[in-house]
Amino acid sequence: MTENKKLQIKEFFLLDKSEKEFWLTKIGESDWRAGKSLFKILSEGSFNQQYGEKSKVFLLTQGNNLISFCSFSERDEIPDTELTPWIGFVYTFPAFRGKRRIGKLIEYIYRLAKNQGFKQLYISTDQKGLYENFGFSFLQTMTERWGGKTLVYQMEIVHKDYSDIIGKTVRGTIDRPLGASHPRHKEMIYPINYGYVDGLFAGDGAEQDVYIFGTNQPLKTYEGKIIGVYHRLNDVEDKWIVALDDRPYSDQEILEAISFQEQYFMGELYR
Repeated sequence: MTENKKLQIKEFFLLDKSEKEFWLTKIGESDWRAGKSLFKILSEGSFNQQYGEKSKVFLLTQGNNLISFCSFSERDEIPDTELTPWIGFVYTFPAFRGKRRIGKLIEYIYRLAKNQGFKQLYISTDQKGLYENFGFSFLQTMTERWGGKTLVYQMEIVHKDYSDIIGKTVRGTIDRPLGASHPRHKEMIYPINYGYVDGLFAGDGAEQDVYIFGTNQPLKTYEGKIIGVYHRLNDVEDKWIVALDDRPYSDQEILEAISFQEQYFMGELYR
């Protein structure tokens, strides 16, 4: 795996002909029956006919590696249901499993569904205890079009309001300074200062975590202004973004700076 290359999300139907052919071949290399089925449907050009004209297929890539793929569709394999939209054909190649990479596709689709005004997102599966890790909760058992039973999970699409937090000045302690390694995952090195707000407790029962922007030096304490909140979709805690200066940090700058840790979670940045 080429770790030095950035993860990218590609929309299959927007690729040019040669790119489609390349990535379609990669999909066909999956060792999963439904992956082979998706390969066949895409090869025949019948995906939108079966799953809806606005339905899409997304790929998570790194260089020439296909890491994960899934669909975002109007319909799934369950007939006579008004539930929509669906995530389907969810697959991660064996070499890339264990890091919740598919979560980045689900996060991306979550934002698309939110922007389109949906209030829930659905997934059909035969696996218990998997999609709870990605923010889904069990809804009901339903019948697929060929008569089999499937477990349907839903994910609530939320709209948070942090207007009472963003803009406030906070102070606290840095327990993982720039350059330090994660206490459990020694390979993770903090490229920015990370700490907490003294005396203020978050949803996980610990003091409120913060990412610190505005210095390239390791700190022991800080005082700064909250410029954003990173809300984790599949966790009980938020991360506050605190700046020590008045520079107008872009969303992209913030997300790239915190991705060393947040790449293993799903979330949204609120400003």
